[in-house]
Amino acid sequence: MNATLPKELAARVVAAAAAIDGVRSAVVCSAEGAVLGSARADEPSREAALAGFVAVRAEALPVDGDLRGMGKQLAGSTFSHMSIAGRDGESALYHLAPGAYLSVRIAPGRSAMTSGPLAALARRVSTMPETSMRSPQP
Repeated sequence: MNATLPKELAARVVAAAAAIDGVRSAVVCSAEGAVLGSARADEPSREAALAGFVAVRAEALPVDGDLRGMGKQLAGSTFSHMSIAGRDGESALYHLAPGAYLSVRIAPGRSAMTSGPLAALARRVSTMPETSMRSPQP
């Protein structure tokens, strides 16, 4: 699964995400965990590796996971976003393009105010024409 998001677009996405009030850091990564862009992330490689791992598993759930009966409910669905809550705030993961994801860290108590703008950003990127997301061939 190769990332189809060029680094120039990834840089614009992380800058826009990081500018949203309440977002602590943003990383765009491939399904393989490669960093395509980052803003204010202390360890972008670590965040990208975790985001890639979680995203690939999330996309596999409706295909081969039974989740003790939940598999039938998820059959035919696609992964768009998810959030993980912890004591230091939340993380959110958004599907941007085939093999490309946006991972953000959100300050405690700010997830409600960031979810709309982040979802809109991810939706804009995911609906861009495929030709505009490809890197120029050498």
